[in-house]
Amino acid sequence: MNDHKLHVVLVTPAYPPLPGGGERYAAALARGLARGGARVTVVTSSAATEADLWQGVASRSDAVEDGVRVIRLPIRPMPGGRDGLLAWRKGMVLLSALPGDQSGVLARMARRVPSIEGLETTLAELGDGDGGEVDIVHAFNVSWEHGLVAAHEFSRRSGKPLVMTPFLHLGEGGDRVARNSTMDHQLRIMRQADCLMVLTRVEADGLGRYMFQPERIAVIGGGVDPVPEDFTASPYFAADHHEARGDFGVYIGRQSFDKGALHAADAIRVLRRRGRDIALLLIGSSAPEFERFRRRLSPEDRAAVRTLGVLSDRDKHAVLSRAKFLMLPSRSDSFGIVILEAWSHAVPVVAARAGGIPGVVDDGANGLLVPFADVEGLAMAAERVITAPLFAERLGKQGQAKLKTDYNWDVVVGRVLSHYRSMTGKE
Repeated sequence: MNDHKLHVVLVTPAYPPLPGGGERYAAALARGLARGGARVTVVTSSAATEADLWQGVASRSDAVEDGVRVIRLPIRPMPGGRDGLLAWRKGMVLLSALPGDQSGVLARMARRVPSIEGLETTLAELGDGDGGEVDIVHAFNVSWEHGLVAAHEFSRRSGKPLVMTPFLHLGEGGDRVARNSTMDHQLRIMRQADCLMVLTRVEADGLGRYMFQPERIAVIGGGVDPVPEDFTASPYFAADHHEARGDFGVYIGRQSFDKGALHAADAIRVLRRRGRDIALLLIGSSAPEFERFRRRLSPEDRAAVRTLGVLSDRDKHAVLSRAKFLMLPSRSDSFGIVILEAWSHAVPVVAARAGGIPGVVDDGANGLLVPFADVEGLAMAAERVITAPLFAERLGKQGQAKLKTDYNWDVVVGRVLSHYRSMTGKE
């Protein structure tokens, strides 16, 4: 057995500075593995914004970031842009619904989701000894699965173990969100992986419905980065900042239907019609359906449903620390790192009982859960939080306590390294 460091190759469709939860998860794990003594190479795209995934980006770079080698590859634009991608994806879902196993055709189609140039070649070069022998390949994100397909092929050619963290979005079970994550080729790759590392027991149970072997599923959890020490210096922390003035709730994430942004905004409108002086500040990028929704609002409602765009971690925490609640009514979150960020400030959480969220939030103990798209339920839960300060404080404090005991990156990295070592026999 060679005495070189354990060399792990992480394959992810995007990586920070793209501000998604999956991207931040992969980066935190990569940094933790490097601190734990592993040699880590990340193979990803050069996307810096979500739109780059379909509009394309030409640049390529190879740099060491926080002790991690990060290889960023170009993306070919999708013909028709976002609409073209959605049509392509719909075609894949319909093809998968046909009788028989359509994995072969779907795997070829998946190379456009997103179309990362040189991905297969880069993995082959790493396997041939560029940067040290590869011991294990770990792929992320079943919803943007070109990386999964490439990692799966590399694993089968090289004989190296394949680990997957699918960020599985099972929605409410059987809906459009679930169909997008359980096509023939996705299920085949997940079934052939040596280990599926999932974030919650809910995700593990969801995989069980598709007859996955439980011994190959490991619940590893997630963590949260430390709160920036200078968040109180942010202008958003000031009581007289025009966006943060008065009482408000916060929504963090892509502002889309599946993420529940439209339902969160409607819940705030319901509260305001009941006489509650409350606003909603939305942090993150905006989807076209939310832009159309917001344009139809009255000037009064638009003033109360305020979009802040993508903020720095410092500014995001400044806003979140002063919020009455975090609202995350999503059906497409496999975990919801923003929940942990809210708990770091003891801010109570109102979220959807969908996706992986029930595996993180204990309803009535450290947050409140309502069915996806239940606007009245969201309004009632938010009203309960803002009108019962002692109850809200208890929810936030118990969330903060769970954060400290259950969601520590050192613990998560230790679990991952233990599985790596059992598969490779290397320290």
